[in-house]
Amino acid sequence: MIVDINVQNFQQALIEASMNKTVVIYFHAQAVPECQPMTPLLERLIGADNGHIDLAKVDVEDPQLQSLASQLGLRALPAMVAFKDGQPVDVLEGPQDENGIKQFLQPYQPNEAELLLDQAKQMLGMDPQAAYGLLQQARALEDTAAIRLYLAEAALALNKLEETKQLLATIGMADQDSQYQHILARLELAEEAADSPELRELEQKLTAEPESLQLKEELAVLYFQAGRQEEALQLLIEVLQQDLAFGEARKHFLDMLTTMGADPVASRYRRKLYSMLY
Repeated sequence: MIVDINVQNFQQALIEASMNKTVVIYFHAQAVPECQPMTPLLERLIGADNGHIDLAKVDVEDPQLQSLASQLGLRALPAMVAFKDGQPVDVLEGPQDENGIKQFLQPYQPNEAELLLDQAKQMLGMDPQAAYGLLQQARALEDTAAIRLYLAEAALALNKLEETKQLLATIGMADQDSQYQHILARLELAEEAADSPELRELEQKLTAEPESLQLKEELAVLYFQAGRQEEALQLLIEVLQQDLAFGEARKHFLDMLTTMGADPVASRYRRKLYSMLY
């Protein structure tokens, strides 16, 4: 957001806004020639739709706003002051070129991992598979609790119950917020629904007949439907190691890999199949 500061919006546009994002206060004056090229440059670099930085312009020729520049101890125009949590955190005075402005803004701009996280948040409700891929990329760049939580949410949406559980186990007490509790509750419900009598019966039969390829294939399908992808793939790879042409084991295996996309577990089992074939 780009806003011109006045006495009426000072509290909301500066103090309150800085509690949620960085506000760059830009002090300028028509009578100072150096401000003329810098104003449109700063507006372009921050942009009206920036989700991380607001630009608050203060015209020091307004007598009601001159005291603000004095309180911050400014001695030259134009000037930029980074404001966070109601407090100034950085100041840059004097005319600046594009590189100078970018360097000043850089600490308050999102890094690549944060940009990927923002994209994933927007995609999560519409395309959880795409969001999952973006979050994996973000985690490879920066492994934070926030990224792992959203990755757990995407994994749960894709019925990757075991992975969801593993991701939640990495979240420390300090980060177990309402989002964590919501995902945990949904996971528990999904696990209860997945533990069907049919699945338990097949597990018991396989325990009694551990070499049965037919039972392994049937149980693998149920495991996959229940979100237990790795267990499903392991059963099918055991079947294929004994008989590559058994039933529909190979088709089930390839369908599962396709559904899982770029999942690291899928990549690992894809390599196992290739080593058997070639």
